[in-house]
Amino acid sequence: MNRGSVTFMPRQLGTNLVCLAMCLTGWFVVSSSSAVFAAGSEAKTKTTEAANSELESTGNWAGIQGHYRPGQWTAIRLKHGESNANSATYTDAITIDRWEDVTIETVDGDGAIVTYAQPELSAESPFALAIPGSEAAPIVIRSGDEVLARTRLPEAGVPGNGASLIPLGMPWVMVFGDPLDIDTIGVNELLQREASVAVTRITEAAAVPNHSLALDGVELMVINASGIPVLNDLNESQRTALARWVQSGGQVLLTLGENARLLLESADWLAGLLPQAVADAETTKLDPSGLETFTSSQTRLPAFEGIQLPKTFGRNGSGQLLITGRTSRRVSQPFAVRYVSGFGKITVLAADLDAPEFADWPQRMDLVTLLVGDLLKHADEDDVSESIRLSGFADLAGQTRATLDRFELKRTFSFAVLAVIIGILIALVGPLDYLLMRKFNQKAWIGWLTFPAVSIALSIGLWMAAQPNVTANSSDLTEEESTADNLLRANTIEFVDIDGESGFGRCFQWSFVYSHPSNHLDIASEASTETSSVAQDVHHQVVAPFGTPSLAMGGIQIESSGRSCGVSLSGDSETLSSQIQNMRLAPRSSKSVALETQFTADLPTQSLKRRRGSELLNGQLTNTLPVDLLDGMLIYQNWVYLLPTRLPAGAQIDEVDSLRQKNFRWQLSRQRALESASEGESWDVTVVDQPRRLAEMLMFHDAVGGPRYTVLRNEVLRDLDFSSLLTEDRCILVGRCAQPWSELTITCAKDGDQSTSESTASQASLEQSNSFVRLILPVVEVRR
Repeated sequence: MNRGSVTFMPRQLGTNLVCLAMCLTGWFVVSSSSAVFAAGSEAKTKTTEAANSELESTGNWAGIQGHYRPGQWTAIRLKHGESNANSATYTDAITIDRWEDVTIETVDGDGAIVTYAQPELSAESPFALAIPGSEAAPIVIRSGDEVLARTRLPEAGVPGNGASLIPLGMPWVMVFGDPLDIDTIGVNELLQREASVAVTRITEAAAVPNHSLALDGVELMVINASGIPVLNDLNESQRTALARWVQSGGQVLLTLGENARLLLESADWLAGLLPQAVADAETTKLDPSGLETFTSSQTRLPAFEGIQLPKTFGRNGSGQLLITGRTSRRVSQPFAVRYVSGFGKITVLAADLDAPEFADWPQRMDLVTLLVGDLLKHADEDDVSESIRLSGFADLAGQTRATLDRFELKRTFSFAVLAVIIGILIALVGPLDYLLMRKFNQKAWIGWLTFPAVSIALSIGLWMAAQPNVTANSSDLTEEESTADNLLRANTIEFVDIDGESGFGRCFQWSFVYSHPSNHLDIASEASTETSSVAQDVHHQVVAPFGTPSLAMGGIQIESSGRSCGVSLSGDSETLSSQIQNMRLAPRSSKSVALETQFTADLPTQSLKRRRGSELLNGQLTNTLPVDLLDGMLIYQNWVYLLPTRLPAGAQIDEVDSLRQKNFRWQLSRQRALESASEGESWDVTVVDQPRRLAEMLMFHDAVGGPRYTVLRNEVLRDLDFSSLLTEDRCILVGRCAQPWSELTITCAKDGDQSTSESTASQASLEQSNSFVRLILPVVEVRR
């Protein structure tokens, strides 16, 4: 043993010395080459690297002043290193050397690398768009093959202290002006608790993205007189983005006091969303007793100047009165009114809450909280702990994901089946193998033959059991679709919303694409015939990977394979579109993608009537949509009118009050009246085979009781909930469509040869394809 050691050590030492010499030689060659390259580019990149290294510590270039949400479109501010004027304006931006062919590389919710090819950027439009899938996601900015910058998004922290990820469940408020102490909600210095609400105070106009997609994570926008200087500096694309964000479902708290006229002139995009009577109103002296009574305040307020809101709340006598009071002359006057614009809400308060007399008022925060409702309430994990234990997710989006990610071709096995298979394998190669050899030949070398034989036989059996179940749907598949080379499927759920008064429309389609063999896919969106006949002007139509690794969606698995896809953005801030290129799918795997469309619809105007003092509708109802409505409902406040099973396009119902009526909440909870009581159907978080029932919850979650009924939150897809639009001046026509309004064209490429083209719309009908449309109609009060 000692001799062997003596002869081995010199050989090992000689080998190590040779390897060390080779490494040193290679390092010298690489260093020499790098030095030659760096000598020519050092002067060019030194300033850029210094600026970007400083920005990495602040992170204010990401999202909106450093605040962003994972899984949603995020703006990344850029500036050209040679543009002194632009550098002075965009102080918090990543410096790059060129605008041409810029791409943003990051990771999605699955951990896969995604590259976002940007449209033409410039000093006037310096915002790039991407969807980071996780906290501190890497950001690599390229121009062609050259890396312009490399950094990471900010980590989760305290939003009040600077750049930070904002998790789901934490309200996000964007403020123009004074934050009104919203940033102090939840703060407790004794218990060392930070604020439970993320507040982004806009200090310069350059921080506002120029596209509404980058504002999707914001839940509330507060605008007061202190923000007039910033509002005046907004350019046209930023104003358009803010207006479309409100129309697509955003909520605004607007304080109009002594500076009401100046504020509405600086925020003309917001004045255009309000009734003309509000935009033209003058200010008057108001008695503070109305606010004191509303907040149960014991502290007296002085008389203040406020806008004279019209007593007919809206275009057709509509709107929701929140606070009433009187002027200094004892004349009745509305103090706070909530208006609906598109799918969003604007709460107008006739007072400057940033004025000194309100800043010292103890009940100012109570007033703000009462006006905005539950928007400032932080989600409590204890409310959904039971659903996490039962299903693994805490949000309706998680149940939707589990419903869409179910394919007949994909054989699923429970843990019990896998445990039995493992037990059989252990038994065959362990005790059974030993007993058979002992009984028959007692030769141990036979085990070297039985072990691989058992392993190979069991592997072949499992492989055959995992083959796609094509024969199960053979009646629905064509001969071409039944072949093993074309096993591509998609499940979709789609929601199309149109405001019948303003013509604003949007479409959200969530799809899961499944491939049985390994595939490279190109996905492009295309408007259907129905959408083309309705949409007068398409603002954007973007498709991209969708999802975030969190308890809300069940914790998407993080992959380490580095599979990537590209999202190619084209157009500008007015007409933006995208398509997915080279999306790689492993064998027997699926991928989640979402299509978001925003458009202006051209539909015949109509309104329904309501008698004064009555909660029921009457008059005619016409299906002005170009599609037949299946299982339709007309919903007004807490009443639902059940339409015929099929309401053809252009069909008319002469009298709405002749339809069968039910309590809407009872309809959602499947509650029925018995002789002495009533019983309902409880929500089962483990059910994943009822997409239509799930769609009802997504569309009206708060109307049925929210988490009290489903034991699930609705944060990821909260914009789909129209419960807040069930007001006195609005009704909603809901129906299911036989075909989706948007189509995803999937091109399957094998070995670089794009040979097969299939339509998601036609394939999804083989599995799941559910499309729902909602038309918001105004309700006019009549005197009869």
